[in-house]
Amino acid sequence: MKLQNKVLIVTGLAVILFLFFSYFNVIRDSFISMSVLTIFIFATLVFLTYAFIINRIEKLNKQLDNITSATQTSKKEIVIEGSDEFSHISNKINLFLDNQRSSINLLDKKIDGLEKEVEDAKQELLNANIELKQKIAEHSTVDKSFTDHRENITKIQRHDILTELPNRILFNEALNKTISHAKRHNKIAAVLIINLDAFRDINTAMGRATGDFVLKRISKRFTKALRAEDMLARLEGDEFIVLLNDIEQAKFASVVAEKLLAACSKPIKEFFVTASIGISIYPNDGESLEDLLNNADMALYKAKSSGGNSYQFYTEQMHIEASEYLQLGAALREAIENEELTLYFQPKLHIKTGTIIGAEALIRWIHPELGIITPAKFIPVAEETGLIMQLGEWALRKACKTNKTWQDEGYEHLTVAVNISPKQFYHPEIATIITNVLNESGLNPQYLELEINEATVMDDIDKAMAALDRIKATGVQISIDHFGTGYTSISHLKRFPVSAVKIDQSFIKGVPNNPNDTAITNAFIALAHNLGIEVVAEGVETSEQMQYLSIQNCDVIQGYFISHPLPAQKIVQQFKKLMDRVLLG
Repeated sequence: MKLQNKVLIVTGLAVILFLFFSYFNVIRDSFISMSVLTIFIFATLVFLTYAFIINRIEKLNKQLDNITSATQTSKKEIVIEGSDEFSHISNKINLFLDNQRSSINLLDKKIDGLEKEVEDAKQELLNANIELKQKIAEHSTVDKSFTDHRENITKIQRHDILTELPNRILFNEALNKTISHAKRHNKIAAVLIINLDAFRDINTAMGRATGDFVLKRISKRFTKALRAEDMLARLEGDEFIVLLNDIEQAKFASVVAEKLLAACSKPIKEFFVTASIGISIYPNDGESLEDLLNNADMALYKAKSSGGNSYQFYTEQMHIEASEYLQLGAALREAIENEELTLYFQPKLHIKTGTIIGAEALIRWIHPELGIITPAKFIPVAEETGLIMQLGEWALRKACKTNKTWQDEGYEHLTVAVNISPKQFYHPEIATIITNVLNESGLNPQYLELEINEATVMDDIDKAMAALDRIKATGVQISIDHFGTGYTSISHLKRFPVSAVKIDQSFIKGVPNNPNDTAITNAFIALAHNLGIEVVAEGVETSEQMQYLSIQNCDVIQGYFISHPLPAQKIVQQFKKLMDRVLLG
């Protein structure tokens, strides 16, 4: 029996009992009767509330818990006994859960299928990537092979197969570029055509293979004799051609020609090979490729006609100058080895004190046959022939020894100044050379002054600063020579570790009559003094110049007004006389 029916039966019996007692007046007091009735009704309502509401709510909560548990597991059914609405709801929920489980199972299967498809796709993509990389590698190999092949073809077209030197095509391209560059920048270039003398005899007597061997060996020797910026090419057979870029003077081409001839002098196996060289100069002998090649070829013919194993310039005058230049170089080398050179010294006078504070060492060359050869003539030869380092070190050592001798004789506090060339200045071992010379002579470093041309330090500021610092570390003094000609800026001058500047004689020459020279000289003196640098005026020749420089507070003067350069043994005798003459004059 359903709970609802049981509750109705109980309630009905309670009502009947109440009516019975009322009818037979069991409860006579109306107030009590009403109270009992009220309590009875309240109890009945409570009972009905519990039976029909609270009990059903508890049952509903229990069923909801079952539903929640079932939905979480998705595998359990909701079991509700009876035939009321909860059973109906339970059946629908169970049907929903069955459908949900079916959907989830189907979805799991689809996910499994998709995962497999994804894995398959990943594998296919990986395989495709591997295949693509292989094809790219194959393509790169093919492309590189094609590029290499094309470069090889280009190289073959522009290079000689036997010697691997540039051929006529590449040489002509380079020559046209050199002509354009030289024309824009006012430079000099040279073309040297080389022909091996009697080379055909080697081919005829010993065969082509031996001739090819000789050509390859001689081409390597020629290459070593040239600078990196020059070009050597093979025209054909036993004929080579050289392009010299940016040479300072046309006659310097003769130095290269001598090197090329010397490269042939050593035997190759048992063969002695000589060569003839024809030289043309741009722009003297032509301003076009055709003119330069034709004129070099004509010069080669003259060298061949003279017996071979020689070189010839296109113009006779150029050939004479080049020959004299080479003879001078050979004589200079011999003079250095035989100590035929000497040093002269020109004093420096401190204006305010009237004392000789030192002297500048100047190289002099008195040749037994040629007589006096000026530095302006042999110094460039020394620089181009590579003798400048040997010559400069000799002058440095000789000057230090001479000054040490003066000091030992009682002439203390004298400073000797020595000019150093650009090649010496930028030589990586210049500091070591200076230190060694000072140690050998025993001279205190403070009594040696190195004069460096202003144009040299302005050529490469950073490189010059490094060289100046290395030299300054030896303890010697440094001065800038020919100041005013190299356009040194104030910002650079204040960075240089120098103790003095020498105003170039081209400005001193116009003092005090030329307003421009006077203004420039005054500015130089004021600038140097503001930077704490001593000022030396070189080329002073008159008392008017000396007096004006004294008024302008110039520190030191040097020039013919004080003394001409003198040999070491005479300069000592003149120290006091020179000082007296200046003070009295």
